[in-house]
Order: sequence, then C-alpha cells, then structure tokens
Amino acid sequence: MVDYTNIIIFIILLICSAFFSASEVALIGISRAKVRALSDTGKRGKRLEKLKNNPDHFLITILIGNNIANVGASALATAISLQIFGNAGVAVATGVVTLLLLIFGEIGPKTYANRHLERVALFVATPISFLTALLSPFFFIYDRFRRKDTSPSVTEEEIREWIDVGEMEGAIEEEEKEMIYSVLRFNDTTAKEIMTPRPDVAVIADTATLEQAVAHFRETGFSRVPVYHENTDNIVGTLNFKDLFNAYSTDNRKASVKTLMLDVYCVPESKKIDVLLRELQVRRVHMAIVLDEFGGFSGVVTFEDILEELVGDIMDESDGDEVSDIIPLGDGMYLVDAQVRVALLNDRFDISLPEDPGNYETIGGLVFSQLGHIPRLGESIPLSHEHITLVVTKMRGRQILKIKMILPSVDYDDQDISGE
Repeated sequence: MVDYTNIIIFIILLICSAFFSASEVALIGISRAKVRALSDTGKRGKRLEKLKNNPDHFLITILIGNNIANVGASALATAISLQIFGNAGVAVATGVVTLLLLIFGEIGPKTYANRHLERVALFVATPISFLTALLSPFFFIYDRFRRKDTSPSVTEEEIREWIDVGEMEGAIEEEEKEMIYSVLRFNDTTAKEIMTPRPDVAVIADTATLEQAVAHFRETGFSRVPVYHENTDNIVGTLNFKDLFNAYSTDNRKASVKTLMLDVYCVPESKKIDVLLRELQVRRVHMAIVLDEFGGFSGVVTFEDILEELVGDIMDESDGDEVSDIIPLGDGMYLVDAQVRVALLNDRFDISLPEDPGNYETIGGLVFSQLGHIPRLGESIPLSHEHITLVVTKMRGRQILKIKMILPSVDYDDQDISGE
C-alpha cells in the first residue's frame, strides 16, 4: 500500500531543492552594484543587500537547506520504491531520484535563476534571510573563528574585463571604453610620462624686457612660459601672457619680466598626476616645473596636459593639425615628428614597435635607445622583427626632430593616419 503522505513530502522536498538551487545562483550571480540600486526599492531590496554583505552566511544556509532537501527526498523515494517494487526499489529510487533532482532540483531552477537574476534574488531574499536568522547561533560561533577576507570584492582587472565585455556586446562605445581606461590609468601615471620634455619647452630669461617677452610669446604661441635665471636649469618663475599684456600697455616696455613673473611650482618626475591635479587646483596655478632626481629642469606639466590624459587631446586655435606630425610620403613611408608617442604609432598602424615607458615614450626616444649613441643625420635603424626601418632625417644639435618610418608593403589609407 502506497503512503501518499510520503509522496507529498517528497514533492515538497523536491520544490525545496529547486528553491535553494535557484537561490544559490541568484544571490551569487547578482552584482553588488545592482544590489545597491535595488536596496532603495523597498524592504526586499534592503534584505537582499544585507545578504550580499554576508555571502558566507547565505551560502552556508543554502547548502544546509539543499542537502537536507536532497537527502530527505532520496530517503523518501527509496521508501516509496520499496513499497511498490520490493527489493528492486533501491535501484529504481536511485535512478528516478537522480533524474528528478538533476532536472527539477538543479538544471531547471538554476537556468531560470541565471536568466532572471534580479527577479529571483528579490523573491528569495526574505525566506533566505529568515533561515539565516534561525542559524544565527551557529554563525555567531562561525564568525569568531573564521579569518576575515580583507581583499577587495572587485579588482581593477575585473573592471577592465567588464568594460571589454560591455564593448563587445555593444553596451558601451569604443570612445567610452578608452575614457574609462584613462580614468583607471590616471592614478598610476607620473608627471614624467605626460610632461613636455625640456628640449621642447620655450623658456625666457628673467632679464628679458617686456618687448622681448611679447616677441617671444608671438613666436611660440604659448600663453605662459617658464622664466630662468642665468641658465635653463635654474627656473625661478613663470610668466603669464595676460599679465604681460596688461603691463605692456601701461608700464615701461623696457622693464624686466622679473617684475611680472609668478612663483614657480616644482614637482619631481615621480609625482602622480592625480595628486598633481589636486595641488594645481588648490594653488590655482596652471603649470608645474618637473625636476629630475638631481634637481635639474626636466620639463613642464600643464593643467591641460593632465586633462588630456582623461579626455584625449584638447585642440585649440593655437594648436597645429595633429595629423601633420605623421605625413604620408607614399610607398609605405611616413615622415614622423620625433615627439610622436610609440604607443600612438602602434595603435594607428597596427604594428609593434618596442615600448619601454620606463626609458622612453616617443619614437625619438626609441631611436636613441636602439642606437645607444647620438644619431647622425641619415642614420637608419632596421627593426627586423617588424621589418620596419627608421631613418633620422632632421636634427637640431643633438635633438632628433624628424624620422622617416618605412613600413612593409601594406596599404595604409589616410583614415588610418588621422585616427578616425
């Protein structure tokens, strides 16, 4: 005689197994960011947030409940099968219970929960919270002995992976991805990496007259320049064109720029630009003088340089055409400004020029690194692994100005060069 009570209990236990399986997937799978958003929607959202803040507690609760349900279901199925099939009931129960638990207790509920994480997580939050509360005496003891995990729940590498996935699935655009990547790199970037190097900085002597300073600004097109005393290693201030213009229209034009220059703000090459940005804002200055480890003048960093690390190049009326830094000559040859960054060339031409941010960032620095000596005009550097040749075509003293880059026979159109 079959005991229908056992069958009803077996069905209930099977439902409980499905409930705990779905709870496990939903509570583990839903992101903390989504939970924070749901916490403002009501009591269930707040319970869900509380559960998510203690993953060990809800996971142990689910595992205990799931094991009790599965073991109970197996025992009842065995008892029912023995009543119906006699000695063969054990084998029948094993096969039937395995199939039912696999389909209705594991695959079905977990698949559904994975497709409806938010809905299922909110639904199970209240009962799982209640069961977790029932086990609070056990958790009180458990928390006293467990080792607390101090590692961050989300790492920067995981964020980068999410961004890549978001771009592949069309959730974010490539420009948005690059901007987010720039933010992630921001606090790791140093002043040395973004500064305008000393050879490219236009400086003026503190003995220069106002007339000479005006001519200097007219020639360079800059709005502020460093001021040096006796030699360019000794930067003593900065001169703002606005201050110069106001003084030039009223004061003695033969006066020295020393009377107009502002206090200099110096930082080491290792200064992180996120800290530097805040300091520039606090000091209300737009330019910092970068010093090397020996205290010598290494370059300058402006407010605009730092912002460009976040939003990309900021072009104004005084900037030239960026594309002019890379001029196509035909037959896979390009005339490249020595200050163009190696990373930019690699991105635009899909090549792999050697990068070594610790030693150089520009193609001019790459040439110096490869040669190991001051190059001669016309000297070439073959890069065998990429079949690329670099030729020094213009110099000023020891400084490289222009380099001819000869690529393998590949078609590069103008759109590639402009980066559009």
